[in-house]
Amino acid sequence: MSGLAGKIALVNGAASGIGAATVALLRERGASVLGTDLNAGGDILRHDVTSEADWDAAIAAVVARFGRLDILVSNAGTADSGAIVDLTLERIRAQSRVHVEGAFIGIQRAVAQMRRQASPATGSIVTVASIAGVKPIMQTTVYGTAKAALINMTRAIGVDLGRKGDLIRVNAVCPGGTRTGMTEALFGGAAYWDDPKHFESIPLKDYCRPGDIAEAIAYLAGDEAEFVTASHLVVDGGWVLSDRI
Repeated sequence: MSGLAGKIALVNGAASGIGAATVALLRERGASVLGTDLNAGGDILRHDVTSEADWDAAIAAVVARFGRLDILVSNAGTADSGAIVDLTLERIRAQSRVHVEGAFIGIQRAVAQMRRQASPATGSIVTVASIAGVKPIMQTTVYGTAKAALINMTRAIGVDLGRKGDLIRVNAVCPGGTRTGMTEALFGGAAYWDDPKHFESIPLKDYCRPGDIAEAIAYLAGDEAEFVTASHLVVDGGWVLSDRI
């Protein structure tokens, strides 16, 4: 039986890419999932992760629909790239608002809900960071800085919760280049993935698919990872260890 069977999950950034793949996989493995996104539609609830009110509404919605919250996947993100001389303070702040502040608000609300459900509190929180937060990648200063902060915040919260007696695990997944609409927009279109020179620095000679990252998220969210917390899992085909990143 899957370690996700019967679990209740909230996944943001769920309308496409990694988020959509994660919603599908968690449901396939027996979890009930509420997906949220800035772009609402179908069964996706509109959710601006920079808004405290939207976070309160999202937590309330998942509890109203399913009765509790066991898993939070904090996946919503936005990308930015550019040379340091071309960047602005507002672009730096925009990355921080989504990736750091947005994740912080969500984790805070999820922990509060999990504590209302049981003592000690139980649950799993997974943030979606990036290898750009582990190793600098050319022209990803604002994005990589925000993701590095997200990784450190994730690990710090995991340690803090454990020391306070909560059984809430908090971990990050760090994807490499992943074939999503967001990265296509960043790299100039779908044709980017068809150029073999872009694979030269990746030991496994390919880019990630959203399903690859969803598998990592499902592992960290489920009971199979019951002794994993305050950690970050890199899924990148070995790219982060390459001297040509």
